[in-house]
Amino acid sequence: MSKQVHKITLHGMLLMTVFWFAVGTYVVFMVTTLIEHGWADSEATGAITIMAVVTILMQPFYGYISDKFKSEKKIAVSLLSLAGICFAMMPYSLQTGNKIIILLNMAGVTLTGMQVGGLIDAWIVGLKQEYESINYGLIRGCGSFSFALSAQIMGIVTVAHGHSIRFWMGGCAIALAAILAATFRSARRDRLPGDEDRPEQRLSGLAAFRLVFSSKKYNLLLLVSFFLLLTISAIMTLTQLLIRDFNGTTAQVGTASAVAAVSEVPVMFLMAVILKKIGFKKIILACSAFFVVRMFITASVTTVDTLIYVQVFHGLTYAVLLPVSMNYLSQILDERVRSTAVMVYAAATASLTGVLGNLIITTLLAAGHTAQTALFLFAFSALIGFILTVYGMMRKIW
Repeated sequence: MSKQVHKITLHGMLLMTVFWFAVGTYVVFMVTTLIEHGWADSEATGAITIMAVVTILMQPFYGYISDKFKSEKKIAVSLLSLAGICFAMMPYSLQTGNKIIILLNMAGVTLTGMQVGGLIDAWIVGLKQEYESINYGLIRGCGSFSFALSAQIMGIVTVAHGHSIRFWMGGCAIALAAILAATFRSARRDRLPGDEDRPEQRLSGLAAFRLVFSSKKYNLLLLVSFFLLLTISAIMTLTQLLIRDFNGTTAQVGTASAVAAVSEVPVMFLMAVILKKIGFKKIILACSAFFVVRMFITASVTTVDTLIYVQVFHGLTYAVLLPVSMNYLSQILDERVRSTAVMVYAAATASLTGVLGNLIITTLLAAGHTAQTALFLFAFSALIGFILTVYGMMRKIW
């Protein structure tokens, strides 16, 4: 590893660590925060759903703006700076008791800080296009570990000192992330080797999105990831319901979440080495198969302890798919639409799957189905992802 790659990797690890720690102070506890400030369960979950829809709409927009001005760095630093203010204002918004003011403050956080994760991913993908040996999994794994640590620490802090201090700590972490982003190396936007015959031009919004979706490889990866990651939204919600149905405790819900998050770390750290030894095709095939296995096993468990143990499959599913996908995107993306493509990927596979997954769950539960039945049904989403993976290999799309 060259000195420059080593420097970029260490800086990226630090940026991911601080940013995802800040995200953990907000997203893990926001529903509970609203409920404890007098909101009904349906109002709290409805507010979160609204924010998720806003995220879906805004992520491709920020990606396009980043491509247009040729800088993930400038957009990320600006958004993080504004997010620090929004975090610091949240305790005062909650004290007013005015739901409109609180929603506006939440919208501020959503429009700023919650958009940066995808931009950082696009940023790292751009750097990887320039320095192939950069290990995205190692960098992103630090974020996963930090998020799990934040959830554990902030839960204790909130119980001891209330919600306000958590938002202030999150605001400080966001401000530090802005400083780290401002000093992080920009991803190159000039033409890459082999692009000599490609005319340099600024793309309009429609042309940019056409170019993104003109790639069969990108479209297939997007579809595979969508159907596979739709199951993650089901796991996150339905695991909590299953623990409750098995007479488990809130502490065990936290333990299940922590096991899943920690299981990501070693796999992400090692993914660059695994890719060199095995290759993308075999890994994506095995990963999609593990998604199917995980869903059927989870739907079949009958005790809380077993359900907690099953969370280690998170390290063989999500923790594999994310770094492998980012590595693949770094190879196939046109750098003119890099951020747009990565942000569209994030909107479809993280935000849209969350909204759609919870909508399906709500519909199934309202119809009288159990959480386990819902898990069995979501297993077919994983199966579709697996079939699409096999199709891509048979048709030599990838």
